[in-house]
Amino acid sequence: MNESKSQKEPSGLEQFGHLEDKIFRMVEEFKTVRRDSETLRVENQRLKEEIGSLHEKESAARDNLTQFQKEREELRERVEKALNLLASLEAR
Repeated sequence: MNESKSQKEPSGLEQFGHLEDKIFRMVEEFKTVRRDSETLRVENQRLKEEIGSLHEKESAARDNLTQFQKEREELRERVEKALNLLASLEAR
């Protein structure tokens, strides 16, 4: 009876082997998580830089829009003056 009982239960060395395997798998998982974390950190930094670049482009576009609106208003005023001058010449 003792033989069958000891055959079913893992020995201390077998238990240690199982523990060793679990530790090895945990270390490998940790390495994978660390690699994934670094990849995500790099991607996050790239996205932050891209967002910064987009903000700069947006700011430049807004500045251009403001300048174009100012130029359009100046041109509208000049056209109105020219039309008024033409109208005053026709009235004479």
